[in-house]
Amino acid sequence: MAKHEEYFIKVPKDIAQIKQKFMFGLTKRQCICFGIGILVGFPMFYLCYRVLNLGLQISCFALGISASPFVVCGIYQKNGLFFEQAVKMMIDFFKKPKVRTYQSENTYEILERCVEYQQLHRKLQSCQNSKKN
Repeated sequence: MAKHEEYFIKVPKDIAQIKQKFMFGLTKRQCICFGIGILVGFPMFYLCYRVLNLGLQISCFALGISASPFVVCGIYQKNGLFFEQAVKMMIDFFKKPKVRTYQSENTYEILERCVEYQQLHRKLQSCQNSKKN
């Protein structure tokens, strides 16, 4: 007896989670980020291995360290935010002051100022009218 589960495809509930594949099962963003990682990583490997003579292990480690930010930018996505967007939001959060004070305006003081302003305005008008006469 065959299992019926073999014939079903799991479809995400949210259509926004479906990404169109571009090449090798990767999205365009992932291909671009991996390409940039390769363009940065291999020159670093060549520099460490051929020019600085640091050895194969250290050169591979340098390749991984230099290419990893770009690879992470291509892969990481949480709550609809990509890695660089999440980092930007974290930086903005830490730039804000830690202690925020609650500031409110006293509506009674505003009303008192408004009444005082109207009284002064009336007095000025009366003074100007008396000077004209």
